[in-house]
Amino acid sequence: MLFAVLAIVVGALTAVQSRLNGQLSKDIHNGIAAALISFATGWIFVIAACAFNKPDRDGLIRIWKNLRTRTLKPWEIIGGMGGGFFVAIQSSVVPTIGVAIFTICTVGGQTASSMIVDFIGLSPSGKHRVTIIRALTAVVTLISVTVAVYPQLRSSTFKITPIFFAILVGIIIAFQQALNGRMNVVSTRPLATTFVNFLMGFIVLTIALFINLSRGGSIGHLPHGLLVYLGGPIGVIFIAVSAYTVKHLGILNFILFSVSGQLVGALLLDWLAPAAHTKVSAYLVTGTFMTLGAVISSRLFTNRRARTS
Repeated sequence: MLFAVLAIVVGALTAVQSRLNGQLSKDIHNGIAAALISFATGWIFVIAACAFNKPDRDGLIRIWKNLRTRTLKPWEIIGGMGGGFFVAIQSSVVPTIGVAIFTICTVGGQTASSMIVDFIGLSPSGKHRVTIIRALTAVVTLISVTVAVYPQLRSSTFKITPIFFAILVGIIIAFQQALNGRMNVVSTRPLATTFVNFLMGFIVLTIALFINLSRGGSIGHLPHGLLVYLGGPIGVIFIAVSAYTVKHLGILNFILFSVSGQLVGALLLDWLAPAAHTKVSAYLVTGTFMTLGAVISSRLFTNRRARTS
């Protein structure tokens, strides 16, 4: 139960992070630069934490030693590139197809690929059979997210290439969570795992920003308020907690719980601190409760079968 709650909480924090990063992107008129700043602030936080905490430094040393002995393969540490790829695609695709379609496509990609990841046993939790109840839960979750963002669909545009990349980045995120979980088994320290994750994402975003600026992109003046820079530290919490909980929940369960938390977080944000032109809609409330109901029912059914078998 604890791990499910943690997944829901970090999912809710993701909604807050999206709001902060979106505001930063709006302020400086460059989504990729905003994503890079977010990663940089988060990485600075992790560097400071590791520098003053010997167990986390030891975790980094274990990662390095296992890489040298090939116990940990190089491809197992590149999960952070998926996170960098996600925010880079998000900043480029959302202005074209809108938030609603982007959300539906990424959730669809995550739920589908998470079943594959669990089936092949890529995550440290091992192999999980693709049961009917797990497949139905994934489908209901996708339908619930569609209901939640339905009002935004009116302002969204269907374009093949951006939609393809939105689905692709959702698929990549599921594999990212699995790789982070594997690396955390070696480091045994979520912050050490997060350090490497942010390093990989920082590299991807630096390359993406270089390409953006070389093609005529620009960066506006940085805002003075500190609040918009908190997206990075929130990302640290998400990656550290996800690396820790994936081992216990599996990829599909983690994603289902975190998507539930993301909808709950969006609902609370629109209610307590609405942005311009946003409000709590019956669609968002309905979609949120549909998602929570599907995930909780699936968990209860799975636990009941485990006790009776």
